[in-house]
Amino acid sequence: MQDTGEIKRYQRTVTATRRCHECSEEALGRCPDCRLSFCQDHFPKQQHAPCAEKQMKLAQTQVCYVCGTQVYPDQWSLSKTSHYVDQFSCKGCGRYVCNELHTRHKTEEVIVVREGMRGHRYQYIIRYCDLCAPASSIVVSKG
Repeated sequence: MQDTGEIKRYQRTVTATRRCHECSEEALGRCPDCRLSFCQDHFPKQQHAPCAEKQMKLAQTQVCYVCGTQVYPDQWSLSKTSHYVDQFSCKGCGRYVCNELHTRHKTEEVIVVREGMRGHRYQYIIRYCDLCAPASSIVVSKG
C-alpha cells in the first residue's frame, strides 16, 4: 500500500490536456478575442461559434475606411504552437484598412505565451495606413 504523501505527489504530476471548445480534440491555442481554447481546425475565427457569430454581425462595418472594400479579420495556425493573427486594422488609428491598396506599412509582432511545458508563438500582423505610417517609424526611447 502506498502512503498518502506518495499519492499526493503523483496527483500533482498529472497534467490535464486542454480540450477544444468545439470538438473536444486537444486544444493547441487560445483565441485572442474570446480567450477560449481551440484545436488547429477550429482556431480560425470563422470556425468557432463565439467569433463566427461576432464576425457575421460586424461584416457590414469591417470595411477599409479609405475605399470601402470589405476586410476579413482572420487568424490561423501553421502548426501546433505557431499561430497568426491579422485584425486588418491600423495600429495607429484603429480603423480597418485593406491589404492591397491602403496598408502603407506592415510588420509582425511575435508574442510567446507559456502554457505548462509548451510555449505558443502568436504572430500578430501589424498594419499602418497612409496617415499613420510616418508616425510608425518614430521610436520612443524609455528614459
